[in-house]
Amino acid sequence: MNRALLITFALILFALAAFANNEVVNPVLLGVNLPVYGRPINVDYTHSFSPMGICTIPPFPPFHDLDVYIAGDTYYEMQHNSTKGRNIAVDPDGGVHIAWTDGITPTYTQRRAKYNYFHIDSVRAGDPSSGWVCGFDGAQADGRDRAGFVNVSVNDYSTVPTVAYHDNRGTENLKSNAAFDAMYYVTGGANRCVFLQSEVGPDPYYVPEWPTFDCVAIWPKIAQLDTTVFMVSTCSNSSDTIPATGEEVGQRVIYYRGFVKDVASVPQLVFEPPIEMVDEQTGITCDLAAWSGEGRTEVAMAFISRDQDIVADPFYCDAPNYYTTLYDAATIMVRRSQDLGETWSPEYYITEPYLHIYSDYPDSIYLGWELDSSVTPPETVHVYRPVYGRPTDFNITYSPEGKLHAVWGEFLMSPHEGWETSTEAPCSVGAWRNISVICHWDEERGVIDTVTYDPMWLFRPPADYRPETTPISQSGPSHEPQVTVDEDGNVFVFWHQRWSEYWWCDQETLFIDNSALNYPNSEIYCAVFSPDSGYWSDPLNISNTFTPGCSTGSCWSEIELTVADRVDDHVHLMFIIDKCAGVYIHEFGEVALADVAYMRLPRHDLVRAAYSGGLISDTTHISERDMPTMPKDYRLGSAYPNPFNAATAFWFDTYKPGHYTVEIIDVTGRMVSKIHDGDLDIGRRRFVWDGMSDNGWYVPSGTYFLRAKDADGNFSTRKVTLLK
Repeated sequence: MNRALLITFALILFALAAFANNEVVNPVLLGVNLPVYGRPINVDYTHSFSPMGICTIPPFPPFHDLDVYIAGDTYYEMQHNSTKGRNIAVDPDGGVHIAWTDGITPTYTQRRAKYNYFHIDSVRAGDPSSGWVCGFDGAQADGRDRAGFVNVSVNDYSTVPTVAYHDNRGTENLKSNAAFDAMYYVTGGANRCVFLQSEVGPDPYYVPEWPTFDCVAIWPKIAQLDTTVFMVSTCSNSSDTIPATGEEVGQRVIYYRGFVKDVASVPQLVFEPPIEMVDEQTGITCDLAAWSGEGRTEVAMAFISRDQDIVADPFYCDAPNYYTTLYDAATIMVRRSQDLGETWSPEYYITEPYLHIYSDYPDSIYLGWELDSSVTPPETVHVYRPVYGRPTDFNITYSPEGKLHAVWGEFLMSPHEGWETSTEAPCSVGAWRNISVICHWDEERGVIDTVTYDPMWLFRPPADYRPETTPISQSGPSHEPQVTVDEDGNVFVFWHQRWSEYWWCDQETLFIDNSALNYPNSEIYCAVFSPDSGYWSDPLNISNTFTPGCSTGSCWSEIELTVADRVDDHVHLMFIIDKCAGVYIHEFGEVALADVAYMRLPRHDLVRAAYSGGLISDTTHISERDMPTMPKDYRLGSAYPNPFNAATAFWFDTYKPGHYTVEIIDVTGRMVSKIHDGDLDIGRRRFVWDGMSDNGWYVPSGTYFLRAKDADGNFSTRKVTLLK
C-alpha cells in the first residue's frame, strides 16, 4: 500500500495519543422529567469511551479458544432488517433455544423458519454437535411458504419455545405468524422438535379508515410470559396510500397477543385480533421485552419515533430564511403493560424529544474530537457534534430486578459535510457514514451514556467498498447492539464491528480485514458496565477472526448477532458466520453456505477480561490480587499501539483528586518502570512508555502490565505486549 496511506495511518495513531490529553467533562443534566417512569435524563460524558478503531491484532486466539457450536446452516445470511429482537432464548434449566431463517437454496428464493435446542450436559467429549437435540440444521417451525425473519421466546414455566416469523401462501400477502413446540408441550418435555402452527395464524391488520386495506404487518418481534405470547410487527407497505383518506399507511406498529392452551384436548396457539399500538415509527425499530418477579409481571414495547420538523437554519446558512427538513429519530418511546398485555400505558420518551441538529442540546450529544490538519503538526481538538439517531439497531431488555435497559446505534451528522449540491451548499445536512456511537439507557440510573464511540471517519476505506444501495441500517462501523444484564447488575452490550483489525506489516503494508471483494469482515465486540466501576469497559473483541483478502467461502465474518435475555453462569450468543463477508443476502452474486453458531461466555471471566484487556478464560494474569478492582475514582485506558515496538501511549482518567501511582511491571510482579508517582487533580492525561526500564535499559520482548494504584491500594491493570 502506498506511503500516503501509511502517513494517514500514522496521523491516526498520533490523533489517538493526542486525544488522551483532553480533560474529562462533567455530566450535564438536561432536567427532563419522564412522564411515567424513570428519573431525569443525564448525559454522562465520563462514561464515553475514547477511540478504538485502530488496533493491532489482539494476542489472543479466535473466539478466545472457547467452543463454538454449530446449530445448522443457511444461504440466507442476512437474518433481519435493523432491529432484530432475539434469535436465542435460555430457559431456567439451562436449555438453549435457537431459531433462524434458513435459506434452502443458493438463489435464496426458498427459505424456512428453523429451530434447534441445545444443552451443554448433552455434549459428549470430542463431539460438539452432540448437544443439539433436533439434529444438524434443526427442525422446521413454519407451515407455509417463504418463512423468515425469525424470533424465539421460551415459556419459563414449562420451557416450551415459541418461534415467530413472517410467511405467505401462494398469492397471499406476507403476514406475521408463530408456532410452538407442541410435542414438548404434550409430552411434558419427553420429546421435542415438532412444531404446531396456529390454525390460521394471527389475523391481518386492516386500517379502520379502509377496512379492506391490509396493512402488511411483518418482521415480528416476540416475548413470552409462561403461556402468554406477545408479538409486534411493522407495516411493510408504509408508503402506500389509503384510498379513503389519501393518507400514507406509515410504518405502524401492530400488536398481537396469543395463548398456548388446550382446545378440545388439542394444544393450540390462539391469537386475539390485532391492535394498532403506534401510528408511526422510524424504520423497523419496535422491540419487545417481558419480565416477571416479586408477584408482578411487566411487558415493554419500545420504538424510535418519527419526529418530523422543519427548522430554520440562520446560523450555518447565508440566508436566514433557508429551511431544511430534519428528523429527530433518536426520540425513543416506550409503552408498558402490567396486566399481561391487556392494557398499555401511554407513550413516554426516554430520550429528549423535539431537539434537532441545530439545537443547543441535540439529544445524546457527544463531546467528540477531530484531527485539525490545518495546523502543523496536526493536533486533535474537542468539538461538539450533534448526533442523529439512525432509524435502526434498537434493543431492550429487563434486568433481573425488573428495570428496563435500552441500547441503540447512532451516527454523527454534520451541517458542513456530505451530500452537498450546488443549490444546497453549505446548508445541507449530511451523515458521516463512518462515524458511529452506541448509546445505552437504563431506567434505574436514568442516564444516557455512550458505550463506544468509533471515529472511523479519520480513515476512510476505499470508495467502492460497498455498492451504492447499502442500506442506512449498516452505516457506521459499530452497529446493531444487543443488551443483557446479569444478577450482579453487570450490563453486557454486544455489537458488530467492521474494520476492527489492522495489521501494519514490515512498515510497508497495511492489511485491512476486508474480503477480496472489498467487503469488511465483521467481528463481535462487547463492552461491560459493572456497578463496581461506574464506567464502561473498553471494547473487547469476542470473535477475533482475521481473514484479510479472503475469497468467497473462506471468509470469517460474524454478523446477525443476538444475545439471550437470561444470563446464568454464562452469557449466551447466537450469530451467523458469513463465509463471503458483507451485509447483504448475497454480495454481487457471491454465494456461500453460512454457519448458524452458538457461543457461551463465562460471565465472570467476561467481566474480568473486558476490564483488563485479556482473554475471557485468561489464566496468565500475574496474580489474583493484581486483578482489576474497577475503582470508581480513576480509570486506566488501553495502550495504543498494542503490541508495540518503539513506544506505546495510554491515557489515565482521574475522577477524584488524590495520590496515584502508574507503573510498568513484568509477569513476575517486579516493577520495571515508574511512569508517575504523585498527586493528580481531576482530568485526563497521556502517558507514554518507550520500552525502557528505570535503570535505562531496553527491556526484552514479552508481556508486561500497566498498573495504576490509588492511595488506598486499589489496583487496575492493562496487558501490553512488546515486540522487537
